Amino acid sequence: MRLTHILRKQREHYLYKQLWKNRRTLRSVRDFGVPNVVLREGHKVYDALEVAKMEKEEESFELPEPFCEPAAAAQDSRNPDWHDKEAFLIHKKTRLLEGAKQMCLLTKTLRCEGLPRPLQGYESPQHEAASFEALWRAHLGDCHQIKWPRQLDITKPHWRFPRKFDTHIARRVLLTVDNFHELCEKLTSHEPRTMDHAVFKDLYSRVPVQKDDGNLLVFSSGVDSVLTSRKPLTALSPPEEVAATAEIPLPDLFPVTYTLDLERSNIYRMGDFYPFGGSRERHIHTLHVTHPYYYFWFPEQKLARAVLACFTFAAAQARHTYGTDTLTPPEPVVVQCTYSDVDSMGFLVYQLNTLNLANDDGVKNQVWVKEAEPLYSTCSREEGLLEPNALLFEHFLALYRSS
Repeated sequence: MRLTHILRKQREHYLYKQLWKNRRTLRSVRDFGVPNVVLREGHKVYDALEVAKMEKEEESFELPEPFCEPAAAAQDSRNPDWHDKEAFLIHKKTRLLEGAKQMCLLTKTLRCEGLPRPLQGYESPQHEAASFEALWRAHLGDCHQIKWPRQLDITKPHWRFPRKFDTHIARRVLLTVDNFHELCEKLTSHEPRTMDHAVFKDLYSRVPVQKDDGNLLVFSSGVDSVLTSRKPLTALSPPEEVAATAEIPLPDLFPVTYTLDLERSNIYRMGDFYPFGGSRERHIHTLHVTHPYYYFWFPEQKLARAVLACFTFAAAQARHTYGTDTLTPPEPVVVQCTYSDVDSMGFLVYQLNTLNLANDDGVKNQVWVKEAEPLYSTCSREEGLLEPNALLFEHFLALYRSS
C-alpha cells in the first residue's frame, strides 16, 4: 500500500499561520467602525485596547520585621550611623595612588629608612635551619590543599595543563606568621621579658580626626594578629629629636590634594574604638598586617596599609590611656609592625608623638621602615624551597624580643 498521498498531507491551520507570518498584508486589521444599530440604541462603546490593558496600581508597602531590610543595612538616613556631614573613610581596602607617601601626609608622619640598630638583628646559623623548617611547613608541608584554577598560556592556547592541588594563598600567609611566632616562643622561653606576651587574632581599631579645612577623616584598620605585652614599648627617639621634627616638612603631593582616592560616605561611626579596653591592661607590641589575596597591590600600597594600621592602633591606645581630648601624649606610643604577603615580608616601627592632625605644623610622628624583601627565591612542588632569606626571621625575632 502506497502511503505517499498520506505522508504529503499538511494541516490547513499550519498554512494559515505561515501566511500570517510571511505576508504582512494579512496582518493589518481593518477598522469597520461601530455599527449604526449599536449607536442608535445608545449603548456605550469602549476601546478594546483599554479594556485589555487591565493595569492596576499596586499600593507600596514594606515588609514587617524581621522580613524587611534592617536599618543597619540601609544606605540612607534610616541607617543609625548616618550623619549629615560627609566624611573621608580610610580603611584597609583603601588603595592610595601615591602609596606610603600619601599615607604619611594623612597621618602627619616622617619616614626614616631602615630599622633602629637594636632591631636590625643578626644572622645566626642556629636559627637558619629552624626558620627554613617554619617556611617549609607553611608553604609545602601543609596537608590542607585545594584545586587551583587551570593554568593558561597565551602562547599555547590549545594546550591543556594538568590541574594542580596546593595550599591556598591566605592560609600560607597566615601560617608563615604563626610558625614564626611559635619559633620565637621556643627560642625566648627562658627570657623573663617575653613571658607576658599574648597573641590576639582579628582585631579592629578606629580613630576619627577633624582637619582645620573642615574635612573629617575616619581612620579604621583591621589586622590579622596582634602581639601584646603588659608594659608599653620604650620610645626610640629622645625628646630633643621629637622636638626637631617640627622643622622637617611633610611630603608634598602637589598638584593633587591629600584626599585623593579616599572614599566619601555619610555612614560612619565617630567614637574611638580600642580593642583592649578591659580591666586587664594590655599594650600593643607588634601588629601583623598580611596581604592574603591573589590580586596585585604595589609595594608602596602595602606599606601604606601597614602605616595606617600602626597609626590607628597607636592613636586609639593613646586616647584610651591619656583621654580622648589628648593632642600630645605625655609619653610617645611606640608600635611595631610586620607586613607580608605570600612571598615577601617587611618591617616597620611607628612612634606616635602627636595627635594634632588638624594641620601640618608642629611636632610630627615618626616611622622607621625596612621595605619588604623576598622570603625565598623559588618555592614549588617540583623544585622545593630554595634560598630562604634567614635574615627576615632574625628581624622578626628582634621585634619579638624588644621591650
